[in-house]
Amino acid sequence: MSQATKGGNLYQKHKWKLTGVGIGLALGLGYLILTGNRYSQLIGYFVYMSFACTLIPLPTPPYVIGLGKVFHPGIVAGVGAAANCLATLAEYYVITWLLSKTALQQQVETNRVFQRFARFFQRAAFPCLIFTGVTPIPFEPFRLAAILVRYNVPKYLLAVFIGRSIRYYLVALIGHLYPIPNRYLAIMVVVLFMIPVISVLVKKRNMSQPTNPTKCL
Repeated sequence: MSQATKGGNLYQKHKWKLTGVGIGLALGLGYLILTGNRYSQLIGYFVYMSFACTLIPLPTPPYVIGLGKVFHPGIVAGVGAAANCLATLAEYYVITWLLSKTALQQQVETNRVFQRFARFFQRAAFPCLIFTGVTPIPFEPFRLAAILVRYNVPKYLLAVFIGRSIRYYLVALIGHLYPIPNRYLAIMVVVLFMIPVISVLVKKRNMSQPTNPTKCL
């Protein structure tokens, strides 16, 4: 079994533990938002967003909206984007180190399709990272591509900061302009957590069901 396969199996094995950590962080930040002072709210928000957009599944919109009710959207956007950059930087070096320990990186780099993709991505990486950081388009494939092609780290972090700060500013503006009750934000947190949990349970159930052998007609 390759190291990459072992890594994937290890992640699958500890997925529920990571989910538990995510739920703990979410509940902790929710408690700080409801009961803490302004400084503890910002600190808790920074810590939370430092883990968001990583292997730990964390919903961000409810908390960005909730902080937007208390702070100026620019502050919420700046703190959230800076925390995401910290997580992105750690992810960049961790994944780079893991790939260096396996044959996967060499296989990827010598692949002709990847080489063509890398040349294209390098030309448009900065606007692509900003665009996907702002919009609902999945950001993860582009983050992984930036790591695989060893994209310039300062430019990578700048693109993440610009994209995420714009996104968080717009989301925080919702909380700043509209008095959304905290109970609705709590419901949103539960729903956003349940969606991936349900999908994992359904996938696990489908995998556990025996497949009927097909008959030749």
